[in-house]
Order: sequence, then C-alpha cells, then structure tokens
Amino acid sequence: MSSKNQIVVPKPAREALGLRPGDRLAVTVEGESVRMEKLPPDLEDRLRGALKDLAGSEDLWPELDDG
Repeated sequence: MSSKNQIVVPKPAREALGLRPGDRLAVTVEGESVRMEKLPPDLEDRLRGALKDLAGSEDLWPELDDG
C-alpha cells in the first residue's frame, strides 16, 4: 500500500475483472479472504463529464462542480 493508501491490483486480477483506468472496484474482507468486484459506472460521474463536454470551455453548469 502506498503512502496515499493506494493499492496495486496485479495484472492477472485486472484482466480477470476487465478493469480499466477509472473503473470502480469494491473490496470486501471476510476473515482472511478478500473479494474484489468491478462496480458499474457511477451514473452521476458519467453525466457530469458528458455535460461538461457539451459546455466546452465555458462553465455553463457551475453547480456540477464539486468545489
């Protein structure tokens, strides 16, 4: 685990789960066992990205910004 609390998922596991950069991953721990599963895309994040693309360089929807 890195100093930023990030973990490395080994390539065979990434390939088995079909993971790509930006995908979401659920990790469940039960005793000594760890289970990982790919989560469906977050619809809110996908819409936010699509709307910003439509707006171009102008920020027509400032309420979509997190900060």
